[in-house]
Amino acid sequence: MWEQANDINMVHEIRSRTIIYFGLGAITKMPEIFASKALRDVRKVTVVTDNMAYKVSGAWAEVEPFLQRQGLQYLLFDEVRANPSTALIDRCIDLSRKFGTQAFIAIGGGSVIDTAKIAAIMLGYPEASCEQLMQYQFFPEQSAPVVAINLTHGTGSETNHFGVAGIDEKNYKPAIGFEEMYPLYSIDDPNLMASLPLNQTRYVTLDALTHAIEAATAKGAGPFSKTLSIKSADLIFRYFPRILRDLNDREARYYLAFASMLAGISFDNGGLHLGHALEHPISAMKPGVPHGLGLAVLLPEVLDTIYPAAQEILDEILQPIRRTEAGIKTKAGIKEVIKQWLAEVGLATTMGDLGFEQEDVATLTDLVYTTPGIQYMLDSTPVAVSPETVARIFRNSLS
Repeated sequence: MWEQANDINMVHEIRSRTIIYFGLGAITKMPEIFASKALRDVRKVTVVTDNMAYKVSGAWAEVEPFLQRQGLQYLLFDEVRANPSTALIDRCIDLSRKFGTQAFIAIGGGSVIDTAKIAAIMLGYPEASCEQLMQYQFFPEQSAPVVAINLTHGTGSETNHFGVAGIDEKNYKPAIGFEEMYPLYSIDDPNLMASLPLNQTRYVTLDALTHAIEAATAKGAGPFSKTLSIKSADLIFRYFPRILRDLNDREARYYLAFASMLAGISFDNGGLHLGHALEHPISAMKPGVPHGLGLAVLLPEVLDTIYPAAQEILDEILQPIRRTEAGIKTKAGIKEVIKQWLAEVGLATTMGDLGFEQEDVATLTDLVYTTPGIQYMLDSTPVAVSPETVARIFRNSLS
């Protein structure tokens, strides 16, 4: 395979809409980033993170001395949790305004990067609230710069213009997308992902795989997003089992991070659809449910639903797991194939295991149709989706 000749210790500059530094040691590009025309005059930054990963990953051991050497003043906002709420982000925004923040550094996974991207937009709109933004009640035209230091191989948020935050009082978890939300620079350094524990490794990798599948099968999918998705899935199917055997396998982390980056760029171009549309209400109702796990419990039913309209591309994406050890294509249906694979990687989980019951189906279905931003995902699904379709997927995913 081509990977054998690749030097994973070389840092590559990858240009999508965001400039991404990728490779082991990419964190060393911070001086170069802040010497750029857009950031060289910045004196005050907000560092957005959670209360643990930024230290455990080793990122802070690099970033804090850099900030001190540069004489940059920083506000450390380390309150982000999984599935952050608009109230939490509003607190970050308020503190950043009082501090005089000029740019944001996100150190974390999707929740952290989304928080920074949303806060960076809202910084210049003191008359508006984060809740209004998430409900498309106003449309921004500017943003403070964001540097995203990504700590997981699943989010894709470091590559694209989307963001997610929960409106807790309404059980809403809307997704928004604005041109102003692209990070200016991003760092994908697999060394910083080595501390991901086993289950989180599983969940973020499933998030990346679902990004690839949905971006390739969305109505707006073109040859670019399909090509990126096919390669992303190929790398995931080959390197996911390796990382589960040895969490310290740097090569496996590298290629899973590369797969996640490809999938992030892919859905920035092709969009997302049914799986994400249905997962958002799950983690809105139960914010403790990791996003990738919510996607995993829905994936068999989602694939079974869209397969008639996307058979050719799904057969190509799933080819690595549709063949036996002898290289013979299995005759099992797509739902059975993905269920078996999920069990093999330790994700044989159901919605029932997450605490949902039959009586929750109606509420979840209603949230799919009332949460702002989800309708565009339903409209991107390659098959017609009705409330009955949504309810059936939720019911069948309970057990």
